Amino acid sequence: MDAELRQSLIGRVLHGAQGVRYEIGELVGEGRSGWVFKTTSEHLGAPVAVKVFRPELVDGAASLTRFAREATFLHRALASLTDRRGLAHVLDHGTIESPRGALPCLIREYLPGQNLARVIAAHGGFGLPAARARRIMGHVARGLFASHEAGCVHRDLKPSHVLIAQERGQETARITDGFVTHLGPQDPMDPPNFLYGAPESFGQVQGPFGPEADVYSFAAVLYELLCGTAAFAPKSGEPKPKAILRLVTGDRPQLGRVRATLPAELRDRPDLVVALDREIGRATSTNPNQRHGSIRELWLALEPLLREAVRPTASGGSAPDEPVSFDSVFPRSTEGARLAAAMPVPPPSAAPVAAPMPAWEMLGPAIAGERLRAAMVVEDGRAIVALGTRGLYRLAHGAWSLAPLPAGLDVRAVRGLSRLPSGELLLFGDTGLCAALSPRSGLRRIPLPEHDLTLLAAHADDRGIVLVGERASRPGGVVLFLPNEGAKATLAAPDNARFAGVTRTSSGHVIAVGMQGTLVEISERGARDVPWGRTGHLYAVSAGPGGVAYAVGSGGHALRVEPGHGGAVATLESVQTTRDLVGVAVDPLTGGAWAVGADARLLQRQEGGWIRVPLDPSVTSGLLLVWPRAPRILVVAEDGSAFCCYAGG
Repeated sequence: MDAELRQSLIGRVLHGAQGVRYEIGELVGEGRSGWVFKTTSEHLGAPVAVKVFRPELVDGAASLTRFAREATFLHRALASLTDRRGLAHVLDHGTIESPRGALPCLIREYLPGQNLARVIAAHGGFGLPAARARRIMGHVARGLFASHEAGCVHRDLKPSHVLIAQERGQETARITDGFVTHLGPQDPMDPPNFLYGAPESFGQVQGPFGPEADVYSFAAVLYELLCGTAAFAPKSGEPKPKAILRLVTGDRPQLGRVRATLPAELRDRPDLVVALDREIGRATSTNPNQRHGSIRELWLALEPLLREAVRPTASGGSAPDEPVSFDSVFPRSTEGARLAAAMPVPPPSAAPVAAPMPAWEMLGPAIAGERLRAAMVVEDGRAIVALGTRGLYRLAHGAWSLAPLPAGLDVRAVRGLSRLPSGELLLFGDTGLCAALSPRSGLRRIPLPEHDLTLLAAHADDRGIVLVGERASRPGGVVLFLPNEGAKATLAAPDNARFAGVTRTSSGHVIAVGMQGTLVEISERGARDVPWGRTGHLYAVSAGPGGVAYAVGSGGHALRVEPGHGGAVATLESVQTTRDLVGVAVDPLTGGAWAVGADARLLQRQEGGWIRVPLDPSVTSGLLLVWPRAPRILVVAEDGSAFCCYAGG
């Protein structure tokens, strides 16, 4: 019956919601949810693809109405993006009459190629080379990031929904299908859904269904790409209730257990496999709150590991591609862009810019093939120290130099930098790494009360050191106090949320921020949650004068935290960006606050909110550091480029 219905659709005419007429042509793909046909349209002048959903997914007129509403939102949301790389452009939607009644359809650009499931199958149970996996999943990450920016969650990411194509002589990956709610009574425990779907899609975890579900699915797909085996493959004859229990309570997938099927470049690097397993395990956590806060955060943790696997060694080998970023993944499809432009869609939105362009001066160039994790200004602004995948760098007199690391210090374990009052660098990171580094004394390990920690941020002052992060072996954020006087102490995060930033205010209170909007004030009276809407993750916090602090995070969130009668009070402020903000700093001379983030975003806080300040046009990557010292402002980008300007200059 399915074959007859499928054949009956060929030659029928579909009238899209945009008033465009499509004639159904040859079948080019088929899946559990429907068929994909190559279709012609006189209006567009080029072939497009039409996905026709199966009739068993249509549960009456209400499901068609819901589909039309969601498809309209998807079309407009993705069309509003100025950059849709990594996504198959959605052009239109509609319904087509069939012998089984009206069937919903989604129209997208036509991209000849094969899906990722076939690519994986062609490798016969072995993983793809790390370089190819890195390239493909970088494209997928970029597409998911763009869709999340537009407010769309894919909901059904799996290898069969990733199309591999050739564009301008380069292999590219595009995400297809997904983004709309299942139309009808499809069993979420069917094998294709069970392999890649997050537990919340099965109703096993309470809470909203958001981008964290795509983080889970992305990690499951990457695992299969690297070893050739599904991350959560059901066992033969296993009852569904037992399979669900194993999915929710069982061990997370580990590449280290299937080492024989990994590509050679990973088999020879057990250290990289351990690091990949740590990130994949976290991304596939049953609890969405324990996963990476965004697809961007996950990819920035995974990409350096995959790049390290293909780095040339003394024995030879080709150099890896430039780091895949969210700013430049692969050339835009000219045909897809032309088709999108031909459709009557809303114009792309642009972030308002209320500040004039300052006169920027380049302090240092980008570092080829590198992505920095952290940076800090030293020597009163005369030099910059940065942490990259290859080691520590120092920028002085317009050039970067790679600083030698002490023996026994693995740069891959270092997550961040801070400055001790003594002038030493504070290094912190995986497995409880905490050490002071100076040119004269070398490396000095700082003992901690426990080592089952991944430390992500630090604050150091005359009172001592405060470190924040999460436990490595189980979910749970921690704050670690190392006072100059008194006993060391550890504080667990509420709701097991991971901490990402910390500061101490001028009143002596510690403010820690983290995932799911965690905002905690710690004083001599104890710790208390600082209430606010918790509409996003918080990544960084910095103290200002008068006991005030500023916190920033995902989607352009910015909070002012100030003292109140019953404790700190947080106020969500207006911000001229929706990009993730990852760093914030306060000028100690003027009290002015500045923030930096993805896609070269720099913002200055004024009375009316946070105003976007334009950067030098050559800066395209994300920013990770701003250092305001009136009248000078200094910024450092992830690619290593550094600039400064003077207020009013």
